[in-house]
Amino acid sequence: MSSIRLKLNTKNTQFTCLGTRYQLAKIDISVLIANGSAVDLLDAVTCLGITIDQELTFGDHISRLTGSCFHSLQQLCSIRRLLTTDTIITLVNAVVVSRIDHCNTVLAGVQKIHLRWLQGVLNCA
Repeated sequence: MSSIRLKLNTKNTQFTCLGTRYQLAKIDISVLIANGSAVDLLDAVTCLGITIDQELTFGDHISRLTGSCFHSLQQLCSIRRLLTTDTIITLVNAVVVSRIDHCNTVLAGVQKIHLRWLQGVLNCA
C-alpha cells in the first residue's frame, strides 16, 4: 500500500472474521497487522449502513433498523392530525419503507424471527 502512497487509517478501519460459530471458535486472533498498523477484530462491522456480524445473522442490523423505524413512526404519529392522509403516506414511504428497502438483498436467507420484526414495522406503517 505504501508503494502507491496509500495509508491505512486504523481509526476508521473495521475487521471481522466470518464463519459459523464452530469455525469462529477455532480462530485465535484478536488483532490484524496490515502494513505495520494494528486493526482490532470486532464482533460486528458496519458497511454502507449495514451492521454485519460474524455469523451473518444480521440480528444487530435488524434490531437497530426496527428501532429507528418505530421511532420515526412515533414521530409521524404525533403530527398526523396536522397533515393530510396523502402527505402522511408519502412521509411513511420516504422515512420508513425506504430504510427497510435500503440494501435489503443482504437479508436473503435470514432467519424468520428476524424477518418477523421487519414485517411488524411494515404492518405498523
